[in-house]
Amino acid sequence: MRIAVLGAGGFLGSHLVPALLARTEAEIEAVDVTFGKLAPTGDRVRRVQARLDRPGLVDEITGACEVVVSLTAICNPAVYNRDPLAVIDASYTDLVPLVKACAERRRWLVHFSTCEVYGRLALDTEGRPSERMHEDATGLFLGPVDKERWSYACAKQLLERVIYAHGAHAGLPFTIVRPFNVIGPRMDWLPDVDGEGVPRVLAAFMGALLRGQPLPLVDGGEQRRCFISVEDFVGGVLRILERPQACQGQILNLGNPANDVSIRVLAELLRQTYALVVPGAPVPGVVEVSAEELYGPGYDDSRERIPDIEKAERLTGWRPTTSLAAMLPAIVEDYVARYAPLLQRGQAAAR
Repeated sequence: MRIAVLGAGGFLGSHLVPALLARTEAEIEAVDVTFGKLAPTGDRVRRVQARLDRPGLVDEITGACEVVVSLTAICNPAVYNRDPLAVIDASYTDLVPLVKACAERRRWLVHFSTCEVYGRLALDTEGRPSERMHEDATGLFLGPVDKERWSYACAKQLLERVIYAHGAHAGLPFTIVRPFNVIGPRMDWLPDVDGEGVPRVLAAFMGALLRGQPLPLVDGGEQRRCFISVEDFVGGVLRILERPQACQGQILNLGNPANDVSIRVLAELLRQTYALVVPGAPVPGVVEVSAEELYGPGYDDSRERIPDIEKAERLTGWRPTTSLAAMLPAIVEDYVARYAPLLQRGQAAAR
């Protein structure tokens, strides 16, 4: 079997490709614009450094591979209102030809969507509040158009509908995965080191810790998220790939409802973990900032996202097991190993 992994050089792809090599005998077409996060692999992986819209690439991939795992997107809230057109293209426009090609060739498309399609809060199809977000029973409630933060969720939702329609009416074998706040080593970047702008919350907090600056809490950090370790998440993806008969034609949440915490609590846990990993290092406090101050105008957010994972558990036998406290030390150690020397050299040069 040949499996294409689109976005193989990013955070999720850099964990998924080694897991596929360890768990399967498949050969892998790894596609991305850069492979800085993907460790050296071997002869079973062919790296294709290109954008997905390179002429002929979609035809080449779908002609050679029985399974296509699509991870590509611009997944960064700071960009959603700064460059929404690029976000929409990356999550919708550029991927429609891939969906059509997979349908024509009957390739199994495993597409990574987002929990953000559920929107601002969990509502059932009658508009009544519910505790958890369920793939088949929760409505999708986005903010108004001028809140461009929802450009990403809207583009992802529309592509889900295109994929589902090709499955229902054009024979496309598909599985849609909705990740809920996956975190782990090699996530994102640090501003002015290997990226620009504002990264996602975990990287933003780690950047502040490494620089000895207060951790920025948007609107007090009262928003709640359910964090899942990248190892648990990849384990769920592998279970899906091993069970095509059960999982094709399905939309599946992959998250860990047991790790439901506020962003303020995440900041405190990271501060505590950093103090243990780097003994004697100064541990800064927190500072409250407005969403507009950090992300710019047009930002909006959901207060809470708790996944219902019963369907994924039932169809695959998968269950996440890693607590937030257990996953944080390896994440902090990774950031310290990657960035502390770079920041120290930069500080020395500035003197």
